[in-house]
Amino acid sequence: MEAKKRGDHAEEKQESVVLSSAPTIMKIARQRLLNHIAQKSDAYSIIFNPPTANSGLSPELEQDLDLAELLQASAQLVATRKFDRATKFLSLCDQSASAAGTPVQRVVYYFADALQHRIDREIGKMPITREADIEAYSNDVEELVMDLEPAVFAKRPLFPYRQVTSFTGIQAILDSTKTAKRVHLIDLCIKSGSHWTTFMQTLADRDECPLKHLKISSVGRSKKKMEDVGRRLSAFAAETLNISFSFKTVVSDLRNLKSESFEVEADEVVAVYSDVILWTMLAWPNDMDSLMEVIKSLNPCIIVLVEGIANTYLPDFIDSFNETLYYFSALTDCSEVLHKGVPIYEGFYIQKVIRNMITYHGEENVPRHGNLKVWRDLFAKFGMVETDLSHLSLIEASLLFDKSEFRGLCTCELDEKCLVIRWKKTPMICVSAWKFQH
Repeated sequence: MEAKKRGDHAEEKQESVVLSSAPTIMKIARQRLLNHIAQKSDAYSIIFNPPTANSGLSPELEQDLDLAELLQASAQLVATRKFDRATKFLSLCDQSASAAGTPVQRVVYYFADALQHRIDREIGKMPITREADIEAYSNDVEELVMDLEPAVFAKRPLFPYRQVTSFTGIQAILDSTKTAKRVHLIDLCIKSGSHWTTFMQTLADRDECPLKHLKISSVGRSKKKMEDVGRRLSAFAAETLNISFSFKTVVSDLRNLKSESFEVEADEVVAVYSDVILWTMLAWPNDMDSLMEVIKSLNPCIIVLVEGIANTYLPDFIDSFNETLYYFSALTDCSEVLHKGVPIYEGFYIQKVIRNMITYHGEENVPRHGNLKVWRDLFAKFGMVETDLSHLSLIEASLLFDKSEFRGLCTCELDEKCLVIRWKKTPMICVSAWKFQH
């Protein structure tokens, strides 16, 4: 009986955590808005009749729920081009939203900013051109990731979902290169590179097929930052592992990548690792096709893809707005627990991404995320097939989420052969392995 009570209490606690999550609040607010519009026939009237009675929620959660509904009413007005009313709603959002508040308050702050940018663009007030804004954003993404990653990596033990994507992807490459004596690893966005120390250690410890040489090629715009990573990994290889190692920088953005830049040798076994970077190419299908052709020409034994999963670009503005809202609500909610001490992660990166997705919705070449179907359709187009992930890594993932202090927050499950990681039941990131059919 006592055990049952403890189990019931744990279940109630988990349900409470999920209910109070930012994406759940956003979805409840969406339904309340739809009900309100059905009754009042005018989203504008929620200012004068805010729903607050008998929800069973705490005053803090109720305040967040009202704010979330106000934001979504603003989006509804922007979609119908009622810009004067929308601006009044957004000014009300600004009174309660804050970049330093609760996850819901932060999300509302970022999305209200994006909606105001869209209004300003529609009425001709935005001074910056779309092309300049998108280009600045594209240049900023890599710089931010490279600058941010060392600080984030120092807190990696607090990031169970990133631990899982790293060791699952690394294990997939290890399994595919276990008989290779010369391994050439191509990282399309190396960040701090610290995740490769485990990979290098495992290769160095191989007995059955001793490693002769490991080469890592890093792709990016910043030669200096990549060289810093190369020096750290080279020192680790020489001083700790005593293995033959070389590091090459390929200074290029992904759109202009050339196969000859990698200098692949005949006896090398190539593996490609892409960690949350290919999504930046989805809005440029021709450039993505060129990149995939380059990757195919390198004849990799495996390609590991780690990506956020959300369909943030749909034809209808409100549908797209909601998908983007739910995804970034989960990311911000997760950031509240995991990213404390790294405020730039949200303040710069998330805000810029949201602003561009909302401001330029409906136009071509808008950076966006894709869901699993988007990635599967893209890879199938190039004759790639999804391959099984290591059973051991899947067990380790489950154990990590079970034992961590975030039990019930992070969960994982297989979608066909892809590992999907959820934050409080909302899909957030996935890792999968792919091979070209020959």
